[in-house]
Amino acid sequence: MTTATLDPAPGIYVVVAEVIRGPHASPVLGEGLYCSIECASVGVHELARSISESEQGAAFVLQHQGRPVGCVVTLGERMWVVQVLGSHELPAVGRIDPSK
Repeated sequence: MTTATLDPAPGIYVVVAEVIRGPHASPVLGEGLYCSIECASVGVHELARSISESEQGAAFVLQHQGRPVGCVVTLGERMWVVQVLGSHELPAVGRIDPSK
């Protein structure tokens, strides 16, 4: 599979982990920026492993719609999802509107 089939548009990608079940925890941003989803898959594996080690849990990574998605289930009854987000998919919080 080539990067062209994974990436709908060129951009910058980040890896983010969020709790989807269990006690609340702040989202965790992975280290680094990536040029493609294919490259960011390394970050998904690393962040899932890091969370599983720090929270004593189990982690795995699957492919969903051409993107790696990590899942971490911890002893603290949290379930984390680790995913790749493109710059165009990030929330607009804190962005500066140049038209103002």
